[in-house]
Amino acid sequence: MLELLANFRNIDRRIVSLLTIVVLAVPLVVRIPLPIHAFPATTKLKDYIDRLPKDKIVLLAVDWDSGTRGECRPQTEAMINYLMRQDRKFAIFSFVPQGPELTEDLAEADAAQFHKTYGKDWVNWGYRPNPLVTLIGMMNDVAGAMKTDIRHNDLTKDPITQQVKSLKDCGLLMEITGTGLLNTYLQFCAGVPMANGCTAVIGPETYPYLQSGQLQGLLVGLGGAAQFESITDYRNAKGRPGGEGGVGMGSQSMGHLLVMILIVLGNLGVWAAKKLPPSDAPNERGEGEAS
Repeated sequence: MLELLANFRNIDRRIVSLLTIVVLAVPLVVRIPLPIHAFPATTKLKDYIDRLPKDKIVLLAVDWDSGTRGECRPQTEAMINYLMRQDRKFAIFSFVPQGPELTEDLAEADAAQFHKTYGKDWVNWGYRPNPLVTLIGMMNDVAGAMKTDIRHNDLTKDPITQQVKSLKDCGLLMEITGTGLLNTYLQFCAGVPMANGCTAVIGPETYPYLQSGQLQGLLVGLGGAAQFESITDYRNAKGRPGGEGGVGMGSQSMGHLLVMILIVLGNLGVWAAKKLPPSDAPNERGEGEAS
């Protein structure tokens, strides 16, 4: 028995790689029901949106690209899905070139599912290159600062944009970022109700803004997306619960479980090897000493 346990010190790396692939891939195909417990920051965001008057527009600043898609896309998807199900009008814009294009696909998919119309229920203002100049302009005149949407329509004639003369007129500015632009918004958008979605690595430095009242809610990483899906009763196009956040958390959780199991096995192997007589202990290749 000790000899068997001692061999766990040197598990073939090919076996570890195969186990990793299987453990991460299976939850992406077969949904694993995991209990999701929402953080207070996530619940606070939902409660704030629910309290907004129906005539207030929500702005989604999608400042992420393909590099942070794994965490920011599920957050964006969950937000758009909930806003459309709640019949809330919203506008999309970004200071990252890929942001509006990647989000457009999400909005179009949900619009088809919930029978929403572009220009009436939502609008995509597109990408702007200069955050400082643009935000200062939007604080005074949104349509004048943005001019046209992603489809080159005149925003002075857009019914949604007309309801937001200034950023202060919006019900919520939800900034979803993988680039750390939150400080810029907080600096130049004083008086605008804001919330944030961020990657997990940025989360710890963002919580102080939530505690100070500068943010009305916070989604952190893939877990934040899964939590928001859970408390908003997310349904995909087939009517099934859970979106990319819930699916991703299943894969991530199984990966963490595999790591813990390998750590335990490795430590058992070291312990067992110390208990074996020197002649019986496996060497670095997992074999006994040559006689």
